[in-house]
Amino acid sequence: MGTFHLELENSVVPPEYSHVLKKPSFLSKSIKKIFEIYCKILFTFYCPLKVSGRENIPKSSSFIFCSNHNSHMDSGILMVASGLPFKNFAMMAAKDYFFGSDKRKYYLNLLMNLIPIDRDADRKSIIDYLTACKEFTKIDNRSLIIYPEGTRSKTGKIQSFKKGPAMISAELGLPIIPAHIKGTFNAWPKGKKFMRPSKITIKIGKPIFPKEFLCNDETDSSNFQAYRKITEELEKRVHELMESRNNA
Repeated sequence: MGTFHLELENSVVPPEYSHVLKKPSFLSKSIKKIFEIYCKILFTFYCPLKVSGRENIPKSSSFIFCSNHNSHMDSGILMVASGLPFKNFAMMAAKDYFFGSDKRKYYLNLLMNLIPIDRDADRKSIIDYLTACKEFTKIDNRSLIIYPEGTRSKTGKIQSFKKGPAMISAELGLPIIPAHIKGTFNAWPKGKKFMRPSKITIKIGKPIFPKEFLCNDETDSSNFQAYRKITEELEKRVHELMESRNNA
């Protein structure tokens, strides 16, 4: 069995991901811009956002933005905090939740770029997803937002991290930018219909570069070890960002 890297060299974007590469329509570009303006107003007045560490974000290269995940607000916060246009980002989205109906898929993709992934993906699904991410980030140095917990926390506490972001980082050579968001669990936790006014802060950490964890022996076994080490480092960094704020 070859590594993902070797399989990616010969892969093409499957039809179900064609929307990722499709040139956006005027309607799509307009709605995304309106959503961007809405989020900037929201996080200035209703839920004021304080950002620290923005200087750690690459200005002219793709990256993977990873943070704790408590709310549907988090993606908007990460994009606003980056200082980059919303159109430059795509979010990993659970296929069963975000793409469960054609109507939901259509309207959500008008607001944000979404790349679907099966929760229980097999090897072929993973290759398809990686291919879509690779092609998306090749255009204008666009970037990805991925939550390593996999889903929103029900308690506000950080859950164990999954290896997905580390795998994508290692296979595509993209640095991971760790971040910790505070306040969104109070503002709009899972299960609540309405957003409440709340102060929100985000602390952005220094990049994690996958090449520092990879070895020259490109086998599935060695790569999986790298995924584990990158995941451990990412989880440690996010906890450190949280603790540095609590101890300040």
